[in-house]
Amino acid sequence: MEEIVEHVYYEIKNSGYEKKLIAGIVVTGGGSQLKHITQLIEYVTGMDTRVGFPNEHLAASSEEVTSPMYATGVGLVLRGLEQSKKQKAAEEKSGKVQNHSQKTKGGWFDKIFSKGKQWFEDDSTQ
Repeated sequence: MEEIVEHVYYEIKNSGYEKKLIAGIVVTGGGSQLKHITQLIEYVTGMDTRVGFPNEHLAASSEEVTSPMYATGVGLVLRGLEQSKKQKAAEEKSGKVQNHSQKTKGGWFDKIFSKGKQWFEDDSTQ
């Protein structure tokens, strides 16, 4: 485990962010639940370290997604939602908004679906 931490620290130094990480290193994912992982990272890097927990609740039973192993996934979902909102706002601003029925009619998904359906129908007639 120490070799992995050393390699990560090497990459942090090479990226030029070593002095810019004021809050230190945030460890997420299933590996962040290893016993004494924060102490090991602090020992190897000399930087403050903490475990990152997702603080946004995306489901009704939030206990399922508050584990550190879901932090990256929750972050990616939030980032995707943010990007989607920005893209929609940009489309509305540029006047390129189509109504929903125009968007889906004859789209690539419909074409793929109809090809698959046709393939299964052709296969079942033989």
